[in-house]
Amino acid sequence: MLTIRGRLRLIALGMIIVSGLMIARLLSFQYRLDPEVQEQLYSVAGASEGRQVEYRPNRGRIYDRDGRVLAVNTMEYRVGISPGAIGAGRETKREVAKDLARILELDEYEVFLQLLPNELGQYPRYVPLKSPVSLEAGEELEELDVSGLVIEPIYRRDYPQEQLTNQLIGFVNLDSVGYWGVEQHYQAELAGQSKIATESGLPADVLEDVNIRDGQDLVLTIDRDIQWFAQQALQDAVEREQALGGTIIVMNPRTGEILAMVSLPDFTLEDYNNLPEQDKPTYNPAIHDVYEPGSIFKILTAAVALDIQKPGLDMFWSYNNVGCEEMAGVLICDSERVPKGPITFPQCLVRSLNTCTAHWNLLIGRDNWYTYLENFGFGRPTGVDMAGEESGIVNWPGTGTFSEANFLQTSFGQGISVTPLQILVAANAIANDGLMMQPFIVQKFYDGDIVYEQRPTAIGRPISAATAQQVLEIMEQAVSAPEGFGDKAELDGFSVAGKTGTAQKLAPDFSYSDDETWASFIGFVPADNPHLSILIMLDDPESYWGSQAAAPVFAELASRLVVLLEIPPDGVRTDLMNNGGNPFGRR
Repeated sequence: MLTIRGRLRLIALGMIIVSGLMIARLLSFQYRLDPEVQEQLYSVAGASEGRQVEYRPNRGRIYDRDGRVLAVNTMEYRVGISPGAIGAGRETKREVAKDLARILELDEYEVFLQLLPNELGQYPRYVPLKSPVSLEAGEELEELDVSGLVIEPIYRRDYPQEQLTNQLIGFVNLDSVGYWGVEQHYQAELAGQSKIATESGLPADVLEDVNIRDGQDLVLTIDRDIQWFAQQALQDAVEREQALGGTIIVMNPRTGEILAMVSLPDFTLEDYNNLPEQDKPTYNPAIHDVYEPGSIFKILTAAVALDIQKPGLDMFWSYNNVGCEEMAGVLICDSERVPKGPITFPQCLVRSLNTCTAHWNLLIGRDNWYTYLENFGFGRPTGVDMAGEESGIVNWPGTGTFSEANFLQTSFGQGISVTPLQILVAANAIANDGLMMQPFIVQKFYDGDIVYEQRPTAIGRPISAATAQQVLEIMEQAVSAPEGFGDKAELDGFSVAGKTGTAQKLAPDFSYSDDETWASFIGFVPADNPHLSILIMLDDPESYWGSQAAAPVFAELASRLVVLLEIPPDGVRTDLMNNGGNPFGRR
């Protein structure tokens, strides 16, 4: 029989054992969890753990000069879910799967499976469900008020004018990155500033105030109506002439503003996306494709010849034309190859004589000639604010491609390659008193309440105002004189200054083709005070000559534009100016 002291010792030992067991159990909770409990805790943590989300701003819209929309955003959504954050129980998940499948037009069973834990009882942190999702569907999903449902806005670019402006504006991919034209050149301004933030996927944790900056809205110099008229004129010409394509550019030579720019063949964005990579068109032909300009280049040769003011080289300088001459080891011929006898300086340009301009270059001199070409901007991009511009090709002295024959041939636009925009920008100096303007296509930037305006900028004066006026007068004769080739560009009631061009295309063996040409016309209207400059270029027209294929297109287009822009005929315009009026009120 135990004594009282013995009993107390036994009770104390029992208490020590029980206490030890309790401490051991507590330690086991701290250092080793039950597997089922552990997996459940991990899944809850996974559902609430932060997820990196990019909050994108609204991409800037693009308008024409009169405020008509050319590029705008439409709202869509990217939808996903954090399954571990959904209410407990399979029945709740079935109901969620049913609602999500109905709205997103997905298979209900497949959605349900994505909401369940894996074999270890772990839930995925985030499951993407569908993208893109329409605005209406997104709004319906928000009304479900499902925990863990993540509805992210994404913006799709829409172009209401479609093919009318595709080539000059470009397009945007799903990541809001611009390709081509204005969209690519002004990517930083249009895209704005996004914000990377962390959210859990639970509505209560979504950041309500994310510091993002919307993109700037752009107003272009393009006039949608002029763009449409130019496109119609080009389409009609290409069909009529069975041409491979062509380009029309309309500018204000006084400011450098591009009022219209169209090229064929064109494309829809759907067509572009479906084409194999090797067949996709490359940028805008008006600024990217190069061609030999032919006789439209002679207006610049005439300007250089007059501008250097060499003795004997003036408006009355007479040249004895023999039709064909061997010069620098090559035979240079006029288009008619018939001797014409004594020819004055203006007649050389009016009658578009290759032999004549080659002689001008001999008098101008090689160093002077290439200095002027550089001053006119050839061999380098114009710097227009669109992506994809090329530099053109000049065989500069000292390079392996230079030759004396090439030096003479460039006087009539052969052996030198330019982009359509490049030749028009250079020619605009003649229409603008010798001052060459920077071409541009964006007129204004709207950054919230702040407006930035792009002002016309002179980029050089390659020729004097007096020289420009002399050439302008000769160009007017090239259209109006009976012996000229530009009569099909005449415009009732308006004086026109212009020049035709026909350049033989290179054959596969690098010889000049006898039956394929680039046919061009550059014209200014009104001739005595140009406010419109227009380049027409057709690729391999059936009529062959610029005078037959391109000049009539100028007349057709210009006759519409003077009405659209409310430019009065010469007589009315003179009366308005004499009485203090502004005949160019709209522009």
